[in-house]
Amino acid sequence: MKGRFRYSLENFRGVAIIFVMLSHISSIYSFEKGGDYLFYLLTNATAWFVFISGYLFYYLESEKFEYGKYLIKKLKYVVLPYLFLSVPAIIAGLYFSRHVLYGLTSDQYVAWSLVTGGTVVPPMWFIPMIVIFFLLTPVFNFLSKTKIIYIFVACGLVLSIFSSRSVNNTNAFFSFLNFAGFYFLGMVAAKNVAVLDSLSYAWKSKIIYGSVAIFLLFGFLYPGIEEEPVGFLSSLGSLNFLNVGKLAFLVAIFFIFERYLERKNNVLGYLAKISFGLFFIHGFMILIFARIARDVDFGNAYVRFFSEVAIVVFVSIAVVFLIKVVLGKRSRYVVGC
Repeated sequence: MKGRFRYSLENFRGVAIIFVMLSHISSIYSFEKGGDYLFYLLTNATAWFVFISGYLFYYLESEKFEYGKYLIKKLKYVVLPYLFLSVPAIIAGLYFSRHVLYGLTSDQYVAWSLVTGGTVVPPMWFIPMIVIFFLLTPVFNFLSKTKIIYIFVACGLVLSIFSSRSVNNTNAFFSFLNFAGFYFLGMVAAKNVAVLDSLSYAWKSKIIYGSVAIFLLFGFLYPGIEEEPVGFLSSLGSLNFLNVGKLAFLVAIFFIFERYLERKNNVLGYLAKISFGLFFIHGFMILIFARIARDVDFGNAYVRFFSEVAIVVFVSIAVVFLIKVVLGKRSRYVVGC
């Protein structure tokens, strides 16, 4: 069902990657109670990325879906960069004897690192999880043609709201279960794009205000970082304030952008186009800042926070830009964009 280009979704994707990078800023924890609210605002933007992935899959691929070609494309532009960038991370892990820390042999550590993703560069956990989505696209494509997809949306979102990720994001399957509802929601949003477009401004305004109200309410009720449940199985049945907040915020931003940003935005559009590159590179910037922070006294939490933002966000953008300039089109095989 390839339709007109959705600038609102592209702009949303640009915002989502900024939130993803900011959510990994460790300096957030320096703000004590204020850090809890900042954490609630920023973290779990992964849910938005998964939603956008589901939306784009249905919107661009569903009608003429060819599983083989789809997998080859994902292999070249997602899995290959993941493997390429995992090499220095795994070598560093072996050099600093992290395999000993985990009680693994060198070979076991290499295999485990590739399967789990984030053992050295934390954000990399996302790739093994999204690969599960890629592999199951024939099932999702079939479901999208039936009304059963709505049951999967409801059940998936309930599971997302009453569960958490796996411990340290080391189980891709549990992460898949935790985020699947957002993927199905994206597919359903694309499936009903004409209905959503036809909603009156009054209805869209009510949805936006209601979603923002829910987001603020759960932010006020959020118990704090220290009270976050740990692990997928151990958290089943526990309310995930972060996922509720990100779901409400997602709905609000989706309609705000559809209403006010359904046009080209050079900044957000560029960030959207290099989003996978930023995802891959910012994890290394996190590690670089952590090393710098060992030897630097920033004076106060605010200076530390903005220094980390500068390195993790702005240096990542600069690095991706330079990689694209140097490698040209081949950069897609290295950083995915």
